[in-house]
Amino acid sequence: MERTIGNLGQEIHQPSDPFSNLAQQGIQHCQVNALKAMLPHLDPPKNTNLHASANLGKGYILLAKHDWYLTTIQGAEARVIAEYLSLPYAPKICCWAHLHLPNGQIAQSQFQELQKAPEDIHMAHNVKVSLNGGDWIVEVQYFARLVVMAADNLPVPDEDLDTPECCHFTDVALITLYSQPDVDLLKKSYGVLASCTKPGEASL
Repeated sequence: MERTIGNLGQEIHQPSDPFSNLAQQGIQHCQVNALKAMLPHLDPPKNTNLHASANLGKGYILLAKHDWYLTTIQGAEARVIAEYLSLPYAPKICCWAHLHLPNGQIAQSQFQELQKAPEDIHMAHNVKVSLNGGDWIVEVQYFARLVVMAADNLPVPDEDLDTPECCHFTDVALITLYSQPDVDLLKKSYGVLASCTKPGEASL
């Protein structure tokens, strides 16, 4: 907030009418941000470090931090991923913390947030998604690339892969569904306050 105020103050060139000039600068910033959100190609991503990102295409880019090696998952996570891939077991996966979206925003995940102090946690890992024809609030556990098949159509071994370009991936986000918001509270707050509960592993 202090940096934004300082930047806007530097952009005021006519001190005779500072408040009008400040309001005009704020309007211009909002207009520019709206254009970038509607037309993402006007502000392409600046992350070009191929060793710390994975371009998924269509404007989606996985960003570090991420696992250096394929890891084995267990419990409900393994069951959900195995069911999604229609496999008897879940393959080893590589978890990623952030996802760059086509509109320029960065989606967070619990994978990285749990390693931070409580005061530094970004609530951006709680997002609204469209699922089965309805809107749901979900918590993003992590983003992952699931290695499902080698380029020669043979099953991929479990060991770490040094040549990911030789494999076929399924890119997913593991999420936990919150309950639907309390209808009475949502109505009384005119759609501002959504109070939900998180069932836990049952809602993966």
